[in-house]
Amino acid sequence: MMGANAEPSARPTGTPQTHPDRIELRGLTVRGNHGVFDFEKREGQDFVIDVVLHTSVARAAASDAIADTIHYGELAEAVAHIVEDNTFDLIETLAEHIADHCLTVADLAEVVVHKPGAPIQRSFNDVSVGVVRSRAQPEPTETEAYLNLGANLGEAKDTLDQAVEALDRHPRITVAKRSSFYRTAPWGGVEQNDFLNLGLIVSTSLPANELLAVAQGIEVACGRTRELRWGPRTLDIDLIRFGTGSDELVCDSPTLTLPHPRAHERAFVLAPWAELVGDTEILTPTGRRSLTAALAEVDDQEIRRITAP
Repeated sequence: MMGANAEPSARPTGTPQTHPDRIELRGLTVRGNHGVFDFEKREGQDFVIDVVLHTSVARAAASDAIADTIHYGELAEAVAHIVEDNTFDLIETLAEHIADHCLTVADLAEVVVHKPGAPIQRSFNDVSVGVVRSRAQPEPTETEAYLNLGANLGEAKDTLDQAVEALDRHPRITVAKRSSFYRTAPWGGVEQNDFLNLGLIVSTSLPANELLAVAQGIEVACGRTRELRWGPRTLDIDLIRFGTGSDELVCDSPTLTLPHPRAHERAFVLAPWAELVGDTEILTPTGRRSLTAALAEVDDQEIRRITAP
């Protein structure tokens, strides 16, 4: 017989808090050769696997790209191979091996292995073993980031206010400072209304790509579409800088470039930033520059502070 015969219904005490999002794979039926009896290893039987991965799907939801999520087809194949390519006495051991794989793609995994054909001399519906396993997570560190928000469609002021509130409501983002509103001429040569802009200093325990994903999700919630580059928009949230000093993040990927490569050219980015932090050094493609010096070089751009924070 197997060592355990009941699926746990409650998460063990001390299990870390899960992500709010889940990816579930249930009812995966795979032929395997597991059991304490020789005939079980020789003849094999069907095992049914349920997997629940606790993760965040915010980035995938914003990008609509499969590369930004956990590919459940690949997950199914990997789990199936663990069942097919190994032989264990106990389904407890099988569940542990499946959970080990799941932790390579998620921070926390729930795995249940069902053995409906277990050799029990009584009438029964199912035998299963469930395990909950998590990766050891370091304490999240807080990072300062600068965001620039803009809008020129609809009720722009209300939209910007709502976006700031949405960012601050996120459990891992705190709005530390907010600039005045600035009315600015549109950038990029597209005929459109003036923009309303503001800057934010936030403190976050999210990595940069997840902070950007949260911002993009707020854009979508406010009706943002990306049909015309530098065109009119209901809401635009740009991540300008992530980290400060020697801890500032520098990266260049298909989805995120930091620091923002054109921030030093845009008065609507620099003016709110200078209001919030005064003069500081900023990274540009040509090296470190004084923020106020960079702002002085773009003083021909139309920008007007219109209200106090």
